[in-house]
Amino acid sequence: MSEVFIGRQPVLDRYMNVFAYSLQFYQGLTPSGEATLQATQSLIAKIQEAIGFQAIVGNHAAMVHLPSQMIRKEFLPRFDALHPLMLEISSSTLGNAPLLRSLKELKQLGSSIVLDEFIDSKTCTKLASISDYVKIDVCGKDGLELKSTVDALHQKGIKVIAQKVETEAQFQMLKTLGFDYFQGYFFNNPTIINGKKLSGNRLILLQLLAKINEPSTRFQELSSLISQDVTLSYKLLEAINNPAAMIPIRVERISDALKYLGLNRLKFWVNTLMLSNMEGVPKELLTSSLARAKFCERLASDTEYTKDKESFFLVGLFSSLGAFFKVALEDIVMEMPLSNEIKAALVQRSGVMGEALSVVEQIEQLDASSSQLKFEQLGILELSERFMLSNAWAQQAIL
Repeated sequence: MSEVFIGRQPVLDRYMNVFAYSLQFYQGLTPSGEATLQATQSLIAKIQEAIGFQAIVGNHAAMVHLPSQMIRKEFLPRFDALHPLMLEISSSTLGNAPLLRSLKELKQLGSSIVLDEFIDSKTCTKLASISDYVKIDVCGKDGLELKSTVDALHQKGIKVIAQKVETEAQFQMLKTLGFDYFQGYFFNNPTIINGKKLSGNRLILLQLLAKINEPSTRFQELSSLISQDVTLSYKLLEAINNPAAMIPIRVERISDALKYLGLNRLKFWVNTLMLSNMEGVPKELLTSSLARAKFCERLASDTEYTKDKESFFLVGLFSSLGAFFKVALEDIVMEMPLSNEIKAALVQRSGVMGEALSVVEQIEQLDASSSQLKFEQLGILELSERFMLSNAWAQQAIL
């Protein structure tokens, strides 16, 4: 059977706001041809029936890279009318007359064209002339050469996307070179200054996070802590009364929330709201953290570790705390009342929870070489599916 799996990466603008999500279809260890096309079509149909592609990208556009034979109106994944599809093409497109005709038709219907892996060649230059965006792999490239290429593309009215941006420092450098958009999880790898101390507000926030997630903290104490913060109390009640929370009545007081949420669910909402209120942090960092948390929880639920699913969730959620606070994760973890297993998973990626965290980090950077990725009995197809479901859940959770 032909194996096709899907990867998803955020594309951010110069202010670290999500511009789009890149969805890439990968072929596993199977021969190319009709079987692969059928598998891709089956995967698209399965996702559309289960959750829909718009759920995966939320209120954002999608850049979709499909086999060239499927870049036709009848085969494309469906998105809502407010978010036209962005079609990624490769340099081999120039010699494919039927594909060029299809692209022209789709562009007239509102789709944009994104040229993938642009290099300074006659073929790419010709294709760039019909494209709205081009992607450039920036790994190992000279800064002056990149700036020259970006300037030349801008003169033609083409927006430029930097691919494989790995750190915040690299992002800042590429901004100065004129790139418009940036693809990757660089916001999870912030510039950290050794010996940096947390500001007063962030230290208080960290102490509150620690207290909320302390296993011995009971509801009455948690309710009292929340009630001392008027803004947090208001936002928590607003979130609890959101239709998506599916609470049967309107909750007017924090003390009533336990009846309908339970302590663990209430802690989740408080964690999420506190992290979402941090200044200078891209919203995608919270979305990514929630997706990681839900993915790790799913791995626990679908294997023999279901009794530990809450710990798996916490590992995923807290895996990016270093990026939230711009301090080494190890320093953050030392301030948190977490079990030794959770601390080891976060700092050393050890134990089964550390393995789950390593898996989700590899899924985020997904490419064709990931076909051998496994967690317990789950292979790449099952892992990719759970990752997409987790991202859809995260998009909904922060609305």
